[in-house]
Amino acid sequence: MPLEKITEKILKDAQAAAEGILEKARNDAEKIKAQTDRKIKEREVRRTREIETQAVAKKNQMVNSAVRLARNKVLRRKQEWINRVFEEAKKDILALPEKEYLSFLADLAKSADLAGEEKIGMASKDLPLKNRLRKILLKTFPGNRFEFGESPFPIEAGLVIRRGEMLLNASVKALLNELREMESQEVVHLLFSEDGGNGA
Repeated sequence: MPLEKITEKILKDAQAAAEGILEKARNDAEKIKAQTDRKIKEREVRRTREIETQAVAKKNQMVNSAVRLARNKVLRRKQEWINRVFEEAKKDILALPEKEYLSFLADLAKSADLAGEEKIGMASKDLPLKNRLRKILLKTFPGNRFEFGESPFPIEAGLVIRRGEMLLNASVKALLNELREMESQEVVHLLFSEDGGNGA
């Protein structure tokens, strides 16, 4: 084979090899680019998910804070109204006409499940009513031996009933405080129960 043919063959083989290498390099480069693109996309998807998760968490945190603030404001407002209502109730009781006030005192005494030998303490301003209260109670508890006198501690209105060592504070202040406490617990339950007081 002449030298010229050999040189031509070598050149052709070298060119074919170079084209093969170049083709392989192109293919490898495309694969690497595709892998890189896929990794970048996966990273972007992960980052987007992380950002979305953080955004949802932040939103939930803000919503929870807003709900807590709103509940606290509602509770404070409700408490203010409860206090006003009970203050008005106290004023109304203290302003009752004498006949109605006597009936109120009699109802307090009757609700105490009296045995007939209790000492019934009254507010100092109410002592002039004791004989009339005794007459009313005699209708329900005939032959009773109640003792009437001033309350063992100062009260504005109502009764303090002593039976042996037991003392029942049925003063208006004590009764309203007990009702207020019950109402406050109900308010707290409504505001802070899991369903937000919707009963769902």
